[in-house]
Amino acid sequence: MAEGGRREEVDAKIARWERELERFRVALANASEAVNTQHHPTFVELCRKKEVAKSRWEAIRGVYRPDAQAVRRCEDALVAMEAAWQQAQAMLTDVLAMQSA
Repeated sequence: MAEGGRREEVDAKIARWERELERFRVALANASEAVNTQHHPTFVELCRKKEVAKSRWEAIRGVYRPDAQAVRRCEDALVAMEAAWQQAQAMLTDVLAMQSA
């Protein structure tokens, strides 16, 4: 997992997800109750998927030869988070735009 800059790539991706989720959390907190109610379940699911991906990554990140199953579980979690992130982009953009308006 660490060869070819992969470690830095995954670390950066997780950090970006965390920054954006924090911005989204603040935007939801400042949004109307209707907007919060509408988007809260998606926000919670994104946070859960990010935490699963981050935890699985941290479990193998510094290991010289991580268990193949642990690597596969980590990759699956990263793929799931990436897919959820892509699906949520329109919602994230809309809620963040409401905050800046």
